[in-house]
Amino acid sequence: MVRRRLLLRIELKSDPQVLCGVRGAISPIAGAIGFKEEDCRAITLALDEAITNVIRHAYGGKPGRRIEIELSKLNGAKQEQAGLEILLFDRGVKPKPDSFKGLPPGELRSGGLGLHFMRQSMDKVVHTRVGSTNRLRMVKFIR
Repeated sequence: MVRRRLLLRIELKSDPQVLCGVRGAISPIAGAIGFKEEDCRAITLALDEAITNVIRHAYGGKPGRRIEIELSKLNGAKQEQAGLEILLFDRGVKPKPDSFKGLPPGELRSGGLGLHFMRQSMDKVVHTRVGSTNRLRMVKFIR
């Protein structure tokens, strides 16, 4: 059984200027619960990309829209279940199913790399839509 302990809840507005504050908060929290520096950077990158995607795609670049973030420490019966869970909520447009396919293997191009970076940085990346709310769940386990 995995237990969650809420560490931080943030509500912010869809404005790229807030990203530096979020980046500044995430890495120290990840480090404090046991992640190595490389993983702290990966977690920070994944969340930065996720928020950027919400601002750009869900809200069409419109400022002042609500984005909620919850960070929870995961404690499991097994050591490999310990980690960090990030939940990101927005009320923007529903993404098209094709937007979650990612890039074909070996293809690099400008744009469309956010999801690739999130999947590469995190152990789990799951997007769901409940009613009018988009929910992104990302999990990174401590190695």
